[in-house]
Amino acid sequence: MQDKLDVGKFPIDGSNDALWMATAPSAPVTAPFAGSASTDVAIVGGGLTGLNAALELSLQGVSVTVLDSASIGFGASGRAGGQVNLGLNAGPAELLRRFGKEQGQRLIELVLDTPQTVFDLIREHGLQCDAVQNGWVQAAANETIWRSQHATADDYNAHRNMLRVLDADELSELSGASGYAGGLFCESAGSVQPLAYTRELARVALLQGAKIHAHSAVTGIDRVGDQWRLSTSNGELRASKVLICTNGYTQPQSQGQLKGLSSKVIPVRSVLAATAPLSDNLRKSILPNEVTFVDKRRLILYMRYDRDGRLCVGDHGPTRDGFRMEDFDAVKRRALKVFPQLEGVAWDYHWGGRLAVTKSGLPFMHEVAPGLIAGMGFNGRGVGMGTMMGRELARYVVSADKSKTRFPLSSPKTFALHRFHRAGVDMAVKWYALQDHLDRYR
Repeated sequence: MQDKLDVGKFPIDGSNDALWMATAPSAPVTAPFAGSASTDVAIVGGGLTGLNAALELSLQGVSVTVLDSASIGFGASGRAGGQVNLGLNAGPAELLRRFGKEQGQRLIELVLDTPQTVFDLIREHGLQCDAVQNGWVQAAANETIWRSQHATADDYNAHRNMLRVLDADELSELSGASGYAGGLFCESAGSVQPLAYTRELARVALLQGAKIHAHSAVTGIDRVGDQWRLSTSNGELRASKVLICTNGYTQPQSQGQLKGLSSKVIPVRSVLAATAPLSDNLRKSILPNEVTFVDKRRLILYMRYDRDGRLCVGDHGPTRDGFRMEDFDAVKRRALKVFPQLEGVAWDYHWGGRLAVTKSGLPFMHEVAPGLIAGMGFNGRGVGMGTMMGRELARYVVSADKSKTRFPLSSPKTFALHRFHRAGVDMAVKWYALQDHLDRYR
């Protein structure tokens, strides 16, 4: 395999080296926050969650100010694979068991609505983000997984007809992939260019009156009378309510009210690589219907096309932020096993970043203190779930009605020995890889 990227460049930057940086529209111009100001709602984090909240609040006439420590979309929102898929790490029956009939049903409806909500939002506001809604294929690596997919389909379809079970031939016809036992298909799913989606949300939120400040790290949050005070290196922002939307980039050194929040999530790295634009002939045999694709194992492999016909492939990464070229070898080997015809194709882009894993395997909406609410922990489903979380946070801020939130308000569990999470993640990845390997002989 050839690599366009200079192999002597270390480390690889997970943001600037991303394919999305080369194809996204320009970010709206924002100035760092300075001076003293007041707002109804302050949002910490300028990614998909924070910007969806900002847009929703602005549309409701609420004054809102977004502060981000880096550029807009710097985190997972600008580095993700961009798949807009259905589901959480728990199916409808499990959600009902965990949260009860009323809250569980509200969360189920949110999950079922997620793909279509994202694409409706894009159409409503004319967001230029290369949206493709051709569906999502989840391929079963073996018969055991395929049998479990039948149960998954039944679980979802009991609430709304969302999933179709595919046999091996149907999966091959939709995806071009062979050697699988079968799979699932969700028609309403698809993909977006995630950085473009994020920047376009910022553009529209600004048009609706939101204020957005990049390169404005929040150095402290404390209560002053009936307001929250957010401190930055160059100013002070007062707000009635605060939303924390930092996900996998939540800082472990947070103090005061936010002390301990980072221990509710573990940052796990994902890496992605993108080929050179594939020939028309190759595209007829590799994801010919331009669906998004997931190889369903313990360690999933995911694929989709970008607007120029580049195949974008993602997998788990190392337990550090500075990536090296060898970190991308495994994802390219796995892609070749699914589509051997990629042999000899050049790989032009290599990047990665953090996603946030929670102890429950589910996102959480957590009121740290009255009027200080965190929403994060998307476990690799941030494009869709981040969109929905932003809306739900905004609606809760306006209504203050805990009985109507679709994400349950909860106190998420803390990871014990959080400071040693890198070793734990490394051990878990090795264990899952071994189990996936052994499945081939079972």
